[in-house]
Amino acid sequence: MEGVLTIVTLLFIAFAQITTNVLNNIVPPAYVLMESFKMKWTHATILVGVLSACVMPWKLVTDESAAGLNLFTQSYSAFLGPIFAVMAVDYFILRKKKLDINDMYDKQGCFKGIDWAAVIAIIFGSLCSLVVMQLSWYVSLIPTGVAYYLLMKVMPVSKPFCKGTIFDK
Repeated sequence: MEGVLTIVTLLFIAFAQITTNVLNNIVPPAYVLMESFKMKWTHATILVGVLSACVMPWKLVTDESAAGLNLFTQSYSAFLGPIFAVMAVDYFILRKKKLDINDMYDKQGCFKGIDWAAVIAIIFGSLCSLVVMQLSWYVSLIPTGVAYYLLMKVMPVSKPFCKGTIFDK
């Protein structure tokens, strides 16, 4: 009886792993492919599966790849930190935690196009974070946030994105 209970428990754990990974690792990129390239769901999911096999994630957990994985993590943190800083400054400081979701998803609304203040701030923060790669995520937060705040204040091309912010006039 004890062996049956162990097998059933392990099956539940395996099922939970599979459903969680499918939901978190396949569905979002499939939706991105569908929206970006007007693909059907089945084609997008198959493409995600093929691409995920092509990147060989099992190579990331070998002993010889540990240093490369560490460098990869630090490198992409150099970009994720600045992206987070822009989002946090925009939401908490510029918008005072008030968003108009309808404006955000209106393809012809005030948020259409590229917010060059955000792009420049992310690039600036990423360059700052390359100075200390081990702390890249943390090093980039303050320079990116300050740069984004100042650029949103002074850049004329960012005025459409200032709707609903403290700079809205």
